[in-house]
Amino acid sequence: MNFLRQEQPAGMPHISIKLLRVFGVTGRPEERFRILPVMMTYVFCIVVPKCFYGYPNEIAIIGIAELFFLTNSFCGMFLLFLNRHKLAEFIRHVRTFSLTVLQESPPAVVQHLTTQHDFIHKITRIYCIVVMFAAHFYVLTPFLSTLYAFYGTVRNENATMHFALQIEENFYGLQTRTTTSHYLLFGMIMTPTVYLCAFTGTVKTVTICDTTIHCILYFQLVQLKLRIVTQDNTFRQELKTVVKMHQDALNCASLLESITSLVLLLQLILCVLIWSSMLLYFTVSGFDLNFISLIVLFVFDTTETFAYCYLGELLSYENARIAHIVYKSGWEQQNTYVQKDLQLIIARAQRPVGITAGKFCYMNMVQLGIIVKTTYSFFVILRDLI
Repeated sequence: MNFLRQEQPAGMPHISIKLLRVFGVTGRPEERFRILPVMMTYVFCIVVPKCFYGYPNEIAIIGIAELFFLTNSFCGMFLLFLNRHKLAEFIRHVRTFSLTVLQESPPAVVQHLTTQHDFIHKITRIYCIVVMFAAHFYVLTPFLSTLYAFYGTVRNENATMHFALQIEENFYGLQTRTTTSHYLLFGMIMTPTVYLCAFTGTVKTVTICDTTIHCILYFQLVQLKLRIVTQDNTFRQELKTVVKMHQDALNCASLLESITSLVLLLQLILCVLIWSSMLLYFTVSGFDLNFISLIVLFVFDTTETFAYCYLGELLSYENARIAHIVYKSGWEQQNTYVQKDLQLIIARAQRPVGITAGKFCYMNMVQLGIIVKTTYSFFVILRDLI
């Protein structure tokens, strides 16, 4: 796992930067074409077979749910690619911010930065490892199920052979469910495709969560610096530095919102479609391999949406908390010049800060409740239609 090793300086989303470079989002300009084979794989191995070759029976629900889920991953990554210039600007800002904090801040602030950076890095590594094992399950389970079915047909000649597919689709007219040679060919193509799907979704999720958590950390550092300045009563000497530090954190949060806005709008729309289609299949199907596979996708999509909403609310809370700390700092006892700077910090902290879905709504826990209610309403409509 050397690829996920910890880098310096602390305070930067190093794992996200390295993962995005694989897709050509970060890195040198000539590497940007790496996104092309990824999107071509998505179109020709997923979109075309699922949209133009149909499904047998209730498997159509699985195929549509998988299409929504994979569209969320690949199109989300492509939207990040389109915002690569803003991402490059964001990386420059966070590097400057981190280096400034490490070089010019008190030891308590530096220690908080390095400690939280280590924690964020460990959590990100754990998530990547969990997804890797989940991808192995998603790839290998259909093969094992097929081998078990083959063993059953050998022992019982009247038994019907069933080929379990990694992704439910009719692949360009191949008889993947009944012909062994076609099934093996399909498996050879879809095995790397499934791993690519898992990797793409992981990079998108890790990028948004990792950058959001680091922006939350930046506001926490501003809070800690304000507490130290209040405790030492060094407003005259340090306040200009605090104002600039707060403005830099706001700039990072603004860039983050601009980068993730369309990605989260896509997440919000497709999340309702994914949840409702999966719930529909759970109500009409029995417990089988497809049921387990959809449960895995359902858990990851739910976790992803919850993470965006929770982190978005936490980002808004940490920024608003700065105004509360300034208000409790004894500002009325300071001179006029210090009070003006403190008023500037309060005014900036009272502006809404967070991550939005296409600038229509903020991603927070209230929005998560709205998504759940909308999903249930949509599910009821689909259930009644069927």
